[in-house]
Amino acid sequence: MAKPLLFSLRTTGSGLHRTAQVLAALVCACAAQSWAQTPTQPQKPPVWIGFDDAYGLKTNTSAIATEWGIKAALEEINAKGGVLNGRPLKLMTTDNKGISARGKDNFVQLAGTPDLVAVLTGKFSPISVEILPEAHRLKVPMISVWGSADPITDHDHKPSYSFRVSLKDDWGVEAMMNRLASKYSVRQGCAILPNTAWGRSAEKVIREKSGPKTIQFPVVRWYNWGDASLREHYKACLDSRTQGLLFVGNEKEGALLVKEIAEQAQPMRMPVVAHWGAVGGTLHELVGEELSKVRIDFIQTFTFINNQRPRADYLADWIMKNNAIKSRHDIPSPVGAAHAYDTVHLLAQAIDTAKTTAPEKIRDALEKLPAFHGAVRHYTKPFTPNRHDALDKSQVLFVKLTPLGHLIPQD
Repeated sequence: MAKPLLFSLRTTGSGLHRTAQVLAALVCACAAQSWAQTPTQPQKPPVWIGFDDAYGLKTNTSAIATEWGIKAALEEINAKGGVLNGRPLKLMTTDNKGISARGKDNFVQLAGTPDLVAVLTGKFSPISVEILPEAHRLKVPMISVWGSADPITDHDHKPSYSFRVSLKDDWGVEAMMNRLASKYSVRQGCAILPNTAWGRSAEKVIREKSGPKTIQFPVVRWYNWGDASLREHYKACLDSRTQGLLFVGNEKEGALLVKEIAEQAQPMRMPVVAHWGAVGGTLHELVGEELSKVRIDFIQTFTFINNQRPRADYLADWIMKNNAIKSRHDIPSPVGAAHAYDTVHLLAQAIDTAKTTAPEKIRDALEKLPAFHGAVRHYTKPFTPNRHDALDKSQVLFVKLTPLGHLIPQD
């Protein structure tokens, strides 16, 4: 039996007012007692989505931005009844700290969760590549929402359990090469790449798509994660008389490069076109005023600025409402948020199409999804049996980074 409800009445105003207060209180009490005696409906079990990224790296902003995109989509989907006739869709996260072995272990842990349908992977391409064998052994879809290395979706595993809603180096690095040639009139370029699966993916594109009629790269330099300087690599570019630099790296390596270019005399500061890992973190804070001394463009697939797509508008508003962010310009790592938001909506469609949480059935359903109007683009057919990449070169844009961390689209 429900406990008696206690309430106090304020004796102010006329007797009629006091009577109205008493009646209102009694009505509320009766309603509350009736509600308390009514058995609640059992909560349906959740359906889980996993997400693994480098939360533990202090300069990394991609993990939290991607999580925002996931949560915005989850809130929207669950408000409309969730999936599978009323089951809530929920998120489970793990921190790989930027370490491939940890990311692999995290994937195995997440994949073992009952009713988990897929695992989203984040910023570090080498981690996604390392996970591939486990995704196919365990038969759990892995969806990259940031990593761009071609081997994430280009491999010999059949059927493929890897998908991507993100830039792909095959066309992304080619766009970077074209940017150097078209905007900066570079014919002889230099590339500085990490000695990882990501760097090797970029180098393969450079090798296959450079030529005398477009742009050539007579110098390709390799560095390792944790190197304290890129000065010798940049000097090699200058010594070879190349005219522009294609750079692949994250914010820490990007900060080294920007500072060391800024040290040079003005004529020795060659233009740079950089991959987006460098703005997946607090590069502007790491370099400070040196940023204004270097001509550097960053590749992106999405921007909130002047974006009229309804879902992009919703996502921006959700992020600002739920975080201490006042402007769309201030949203960090926008590609991560937008890619993840669209991915979760596509996954929800796949779950309802499959009518089950069985990962193998979800994989099959992802290849058969209908059209979807997302934040990033209109997906006519997001994936097919022969194409597990949802984006293409039509999403490419280039941005400048401001001292405040804003990513401003450029012509």
